[in-house]
Amino acid sequence: MAAPVLIGCLPMPSPRPSSSSDRSNRARLLQAATDSFAELGYEGTSLRTIAEDAGVSFQLITYYFGSKEELWVATVDYLFERYLETGKGLGFTPTGNLHEQFHNHLRLLLTDMLQRPQLRKIWVQEYLAGSERYTNVIQPKIKHFHDSLSFPYFEEVVRLGIVGRFTAAEIALLWSSLVQNNVVNPYFVELLLGVPTGSPKSVERQVDLLFAVLVDDAVDQDGTVPTRLVTTGDDAAAATERGAVVYDWGDAKELSPAANRLKQLEHENLQLKQLVGSLSLEKKLLLDRLSAIERGQ
Repeated sequence: MAAPVLIGCLPMPSPRPSSSSDRSNRARLLQAATDSFAELGYEGTSLRTIAEDAGVSFQLITYYFGSKEELWVATVDYLFERYLETGKGLGFTPTGNLHEQFHNHLRLLLTDMLQRPQLRKIWVQEYLAGSERYTNVIQPKIKHFHDSLSFPYFEEVVRLGIVGRFTAAEIALLWSSLVQNNVVNPYFVELLLGVPTGSPKSVERQVDLLFAVLVDDAVDQDGTVPTRLVTTGDDAAAATERGAVVYDWGDAKELSPAANRLKQLEHENLQLKQLVGSLSLEKKLLLDRLSAIERGQ
Protein backbone atom coordinates (compact mmCIF):
# COMPACT_ATOMS: atom_id res chain seq x y z
CA MET A 1 0.00 0.00 0.00
CA ALA A 2 1.32 3.38 -0.92
CA ALA A 3 2.32 5.58 1.96
CA PRO A 4 -0.14 8.41 2.64
CA VAL A 5 0.92 11.80 1.42
CA LEU A 6 1.17 14.28 4.27
CA ILE A 7 0.26 17.52 2.61
CA GLY A 8 0.93 19.56 5.71
CA CYS A 9 4.56 18.41 5.83
CA LEU A 10 5.45 19.41 2.29
CA PRO A 11 7.52 22.62 1.97
CA MET A 12 5.43 25.38 0.46
CA PRO A 13 7.07 27.69 -2.11
CA SER A 14 7.56 31.27 -1.01
CA PRO A 15 4.88 33.50 -2.51
CA ARG A 16 6.15 35.79 -5.25
CA PRO A 17 5.74 39.45 -4.35
CA SER A 18 2.91 41.21 -6.15
CA SER A 19 3.70 43.99 -8.63
CA SER A 20 2.61 46.67 -6.16
CA SER A 21 4.68 44.99 -3.45
CA ASP A 22 7.61 44.83 -5.87
CA ARG A 23 7.44 48.57 -6.52
CA SER A 24 7.14 49.36 -2.82
CA ASN A 25 10.04 47.08 -1.84
CA ARG A 26 12.30 48.39 -4.59
CA ALA A 27 11.47 52.00 -3.73
CA ARG A 28 12.24 51.46 -0.04
CA LEU A 29 15.51 49.67 -0.83
CA LEU A 30 16.60 52.41 -3.25
CA GLN A 31 15.82 55.14 -0.72
CA ALA A 32 17.70 53.31 2.05
CA ALA A 33 20.63 52.66 -0.31
CA THR A 34 20.63 56.31 -1.38
CA ASP A 35 21.01 57.51 2.21
CA SER A 36 23.59 54.88 3.13
CA PHE A 37 25.85 55.24 0.07
CA ALA A 38 25.73 59.05 0.37
CA GLU A 39 26.62 59.13 4.07
CA LEU A 40 28.88 56.08 4.47
CA GLY A 41 30.33 55.57 1.01
CA TYR A 42 30.45 52.35 -0.96
CA GLU A 43 32.88 50.51 1.31
CA GLY A 44 31.17 51.62 4.50
CA THR A 45 27.72 50.55 3.42
CA SER A 46 26.30 47.25 4.65
CA LEU A 47 23.60 45.45 2.66
CA ARG A 48 22.05 44.14 5.86
CA THR A 49 21.80 47.67 7.22
CA ILE A 50 20.12 48.80 3.99
CA ALA A 51 17.61 45.96 4.29
CA GLU A 52 16.92 46.83 7.93
CA ASP A 53 16.49 50.53 7.14
CA ALA A 54 14.14 49.64 4.29
CA GLY A 55 12.18 47.26 6.52
CA VAL A 56 12.46 44.33 4.11
CA SER A 57 14.12 40.93 4.06
CA PHE A 58 17.86 40.89 3.32
CA GLN A 59 17.26 38.28 0.60
CA LEU A 60 15.16 40.76 -1.38
CA ILE A 61 18.29 42.77 -2.23
CA THR A 62 19.62 39.79 -4.15
CA TYR A 63 16.17 39.13 -5.60
CA TYR A 64 15.75 42.65 -6.97
CA PHE A 65 19.29 43.84 -7.60
CA GLY A 66 21.77 40.98 -7.33
CA SER A 67 25.05 42.17 -5.84
CA LYS A 68 26.07 45.21 -3.81
CA GLU A 69 27.66 46.79 -6.88
CA GLU A 70 24.49 46.27 -8.92
CA LEU A 71 22.48 47.91 -6.15
CA TRP A 72 24.93 50.85 -6.17
CA VAL A 73 24.54 51.23 -9.95
CA ALA A 74 20.74 51.09 -9.64
CA THR A 75 20.90 53.74 -6.92
CA VAL A 76 23.01 56.07 -9.06
CA ASP A 77 20.65 55.51 -12.02
CA TYR A 78 17.70 56.34 -9.79
CA LEU A 79 19.31 59.54 -8.50
CA PHE A 80 20.33 60.76 -11.94
CA GLU A 81 16.80 60.19 -13.27
CA ARG A 82 15.33 62.23 -10.43
CA TYR A 83 17.95 64.91 -11.06
CA LEU A 84 17.07 65.02 -14.75
CA GLU A 85 13.36 65.27 -13.96
CA THR A 86 13.73 68.75 -12.53
CA GLY A 87 15.94 69.99 -15.36
CA LYS A 88 13.62 68.69 -18.07
CA GLY A 89 10.81 70.80 -16.65
CA LEU A 90 12.69 74.06 -17.17
CA GLY A 91 11.94 76.29 -20.11
CA PHE A 92 11.17 79.88 -20.97
CA THR A 93 7.58 80.84 -21.67
CA PRO A 94 6.74 83.21 -24.54
CA THR A 95 5.07 85.62 -22.12
CA GLY A 96 6.46 87.24 -19.03
CA ASN A 97 9.86 88.43 -17.90
CA LEU A 98 12.70 86.17 -19.02
CA HIS A 99 15.00 87.43 -16.26
CA GLU A 100 12.41 86.64 -13.63
CA GLN A 101 11.96 83.14 -15.06
CA PHE A 102 15.72 82.56 -15.02
CA HIS A 103 15.92 83.75 -11.41
CA ASN A 104 13.12 81.33 -10.48
CA HIS A 105 14.93 78.49 -12.28
CA LEU A 106 18.10 79.09 -10.26
CA ARG A 107 16.14 79.12 -7.02
CA LEU A 108 14.29 75.93 -7.92
CA LEU A 109 17.48 74.10 -8.95
CA LEU A 110 19.41 75.04 -5.82
CA THR A 111 16.47 74.16 -3.57
CA ASP A 112 16.08 70.81 -5.30
CA MET A 113 19.79 70.02 -4.96
CA LEU A 114 19.80 70.90 -1.26
CA GLN A 115 16.79 68.69 -0.68
CA ARG A 116 18.44 65.82 -2.56
CA PRO A 117 22.22 66.18 -2.17
CA GLN A 118 22.95 62.44 -2.20
CA LEU A 119 23.94 62.28 -5.86
CA ARG A 120 26.67 64.92 -5.53
CA LYS A 121 27.90 63.35 -2.31
CA ILE A 122 28.22 59.95 -3.96
CA TRP A 123 30.07 61.20 -7.02
CA VAL A 124 32.45 63.33 -4.90
CA GLN A 125 33.23 60.28 -2.74
CA GLU A 126 33.90 58.11 -5.77
CA TYR A 127 36.03 60.79 -7.42
CA LEU A 128 38.18 61.24 -4.31
CA ALA A 129 38.53 57.46 -4.00
CA GLY A 130 39.67 57.26 -7.63
CA SER A 131 37.31 54.33 -8.13
CA GLU A 132 36.46 52.58 -11.36
CA ARG A 133 32.84 53.20 -10.47
CA TYR A 134 33.45 56.92 -10.96
CA THR A 135 35.18 56.39 -14.31
CA ASN A 136 32.83 53.73 -15.68
CA VAL A 137 29.46 54.80 -14.29
CA ILE A 138 29.39 58.37 -12.99
CA GLN A 139 31.53 60.13 -15.58
CA PRO A 140 29.38 58.98 -18.54
CA LYS A 141 26.25 60.08 -16.69
CA ILE A 142 27.70 63.51 -15.92
CA LYS A 143 28.60 63.88 -19.60
CA HIS A 144 25.12 62.83 -20.67
CA PHE A 145 23.57 65.33 -18.26
CA HIS A 146 25.92 68.07 -19.51
CA ASP A 147 25.40 67.35 -23.22
CA SER A 148 21.66 66.75 -23.20
CA LEU A 149 20.34 69.13 -20.57
CA SER A 150 22.66 71.42 -18.58
CA PHE A 151 24.74 72.99 -21.35
CA PRO A 152 21.84 73.41 -23.82
CA TYR A 153 19.89 75.22 -21.08
CA PHE A 154 22.70 77.71 -20.45
CA GLU A 155 23.20 78.12 -24.21
CA GLU A 156 19.54 79.12 -24.38
CA VAL A 157 20.04 81.60 -21.55
CA VAL A 158 22.81 83.26 -23.59
CA ARG A 159 20.94 83.06 -26.89
CA LEU A 160 17.88 84.75 -25.41
CA GLY A 161 20.06 87.58 -24.12
CA ILE A 162 19.28 86.88 -20.47
CA VAL A 163 23.02 86.74 -19.79
CA GLY A 164 25.33 88.66 -22.08
CA ARG A 165 28.66 88.91 -20.30
CA PHE A 166 29.41 85.17 -19.95
CA THR A 167 29.41 82.17 -22.24
CA ALA A 168 27.28 79.10 -21.55
CA ALA A 169 30.36 77.22 -20.33
CA GLU A 170 31.25 80.04 -17.91
CA ILE A 171 27.71 80.18 -16.54
CA ALA A 172 27.72 76.40 -16.05
CA LEU A 173 31.05 76.60 -14.22
CA LEU A 174 29.85 79.34 -11.87
CA TRP A 175 26.62 77.50 -11.18
CA SER A 176 28.35 74.18 -10.54
CA SER A 177 30.75 75.83 -8.10
CA LEU A 178 27.89 77.31 -6.10
CA VAL A 179 26.07 73.98 -5.91
CA GLN A 180 29.23 72.09 -4.99
CA ASN A 181 29.98 74.45 -2.11
CA ASN A 182 26.51 73.96 -0.67
CA VAL A 183 26.71 70.17 -0.82
CA VAL A 184 30.38 69.56 0.05
CA ASN A 185 31.22 72.63 2.19
CA PRO A 186 27.92 73.62 3.84
CA TYR A 187 29.59 74.90 7.00
CA PHE A 188 31.85 77.19 4.95
CA VAL A 189 28.77 78.64 3.24
CA GLU A 190 27.13 79.13 6.63
CA LEU A 191 30.19 80.95 7.97
CA LEU A 192 30.22 83.31 5.01
CA LEU A 193 26.51 84.12 4.98
CA GLY A 194 25.77 83.90 8.68
CA VAL A 195 22.62 81.82 8.10
CA PRO A 196 22.14 78.02 8.06
CA THR A 197 22.98 76.40 4.73
CA GLY A 198 19.83 75.07 3.13
CA SER A 199 17.53 77.60 4.77
CA PRO A 200 15.29 79.66 2.48
CA LYS A 201 17.25 82.81 3.42
CA SER A 202 20.54 81.16 2.43
CA VAL A 203 19.11 79.96 -0.87
CA GLU A 204 17.66 83.37 -1.68
CA ARG A 205 20.86 85.27 -0.86
CA GLN A 206 23.02 82.98 -2.98
CA VAL A 207 20.62 82.98 -5.92
CA ASP A 208 20.33 86.77 -5.76
CA LEU A 209 24.12 87.08 -5.68
CA LEU A 210 24.73 84.78 -8.64
CA PHE A 211 21.88 86.33 -10.59
CA ALA A 212 23.33 89.80 -10.05
CA VAL A 213 26.77 88.65 -11.20
CA LEU A 214 25.38 86.99 -14.32
CA VAL A 215 23.01 89.72 -15.48
CA ASP A 216 24.87 92.78 -14.20
CA ASP A 217 25.27 94.15 -17.70
CA ALA A 218 21.52 93.92 -18.22
CA VAL A 219 20.60 96.01 -15.18
CA ASP A 220 19.35 99.53 -15.78
CA GLN A 221 21.07 102.55 -14.25
CA ASP A 222 18.40 102.78 -11.56
CA GLY A 223 19.36 99.26 -10.43
CA THR A 224 16.31 97.44 -11.78
CA VAL A 225 16.31 94.57 -14.25
CA PRO A 226 14.52 95.75 -17.38
CA THR A 227 11.51 93.85 -18.63
CA ARG A 228 12.45 92.18 -21.90
CA LEU A 229 9.87 92.35 -24.62
CA VAL A 230 8.88 88.83 -25.57
CA THR A 231 6.92 88.34 -28.73
CA THR A 232 5.96 85.79 -31.34
CA GLY A 233 4.67 85.71 -34.89
CA ASP A 234 5.12 88.39 -37.55
CA ASP A 235 6.30 91.03 -35.07
CA ALA A 236 9.36 88.97 -34.11
CA ALA A 237 11.70 90.43 -36.72
CA ALA A 238 10.69 94.00 -35.87
CA ALA A 239 11.15 93.28 -32.19
CA THR A 240 14.64 91.97 -32.86
CA GLU A 241 15.53 95.18 -34.70
CA ARG A 242 14.38 97.14 -31.64
CA GLY A 243 16.83 95.17 -29.53
CA ALA A 244 14.19 93.08 -27.78
CA VAL A 245 14.72 89.49 -26.79
CA VAL A 246 12.57 87.24 -28.94
CA TYR A 247 11.45 83.90 -27.58
CA ASP A 248 11.74 81.31 -30.30
CA TRP A 249 12.54 78.03 -28.56
CA GLY A 250 11.89 75.34 -31.15
CA ASP A 251 8.60 76.11 -32.83
CA ALA A 252 7.46 78.57 -30.20
CA LYS A 253 6.62 81.18 -32.84
CA GLU A 254 3.96 78.85 -34.20
CA LEU A 255 2.31 78.08 -30.85
CA SER A 256 -1.42 78.60 -30.56
CA PRO A 257 -2.90 80.67 -27.71
CA ALA A 258 -3.87 77.41 -26.00
CA ALA A 259 -0.31 76.06 -26.28
CA ASN A 260 1.08 79.34 -24.95
CA ARG A 261 -1.30 79.10 -22.01
CA LEU A 262 -0.10 75.55 -21.38
CA LYS A 263 3.50 76.76 -21.23
CA GLN A 264 2.46 79.50 -18.82
CA LEU A 265 0.79 76.90 -16.60
CA GLU A 266 3.98 74.82 -16.70
CA HIS A 267 5.91 77.89 -15.53
CA GLU A 268 3.43 78.47 -12.70
CA ASN A 269 3.78 74.82 -11.74
CA LEU A 270 7.54 75.28 -11.44
CA GLN A 271 6.97 78.29 -9.19
CA LEU A 272 4.68 76.19 -7.03
CA LYS A 273 7.31 73.45 -6.77
CA GLN A 274 9.84 76.07 -5.70
CA LEU A 275 7.48 77.33 -3.00
CA VAL A 276 6.88 73.81 -1.73
CA GLY A 277 10.63 73.20 -1.74
CA SER A 278 11.26 76.32 0.32
CA LEU A 279 8.61 75.30 2.83
CA SER A 280 10.12 71.82 3.07
CA LEU A 281 13.56 73.28 3.73
CA GLU A 282 12.13 75.58 6.41
CA LYS A 283 10.38 72.60 8.03
CA LYS A 284 13.61 70.59 8.05
CA LEU A 285 15.48 73.51 9.60
CA LEU A 286 12.88 73.85 12.36
CA LEU A 287 12.95 70.11 13.06
CA ASP A 288 16.75 70.19 13.27
CA ARG A 289 16.58 73.07 15.73
CA LEU A 290 13.95 71.25 17.81
CA SER A 291 16.10 68.12 17.85
CA ALA A 292 19.13 70.15 18.99
CA ILE A 293 17.10 71.75 21.78
CA GLU A 294 15.85 68.36 22.95
CA ARG A 295 19.37 66.94 22.98
CA GLY A 296 20.53 69.89 25.09
CA GLN A 297 17.93 69.24 27.76
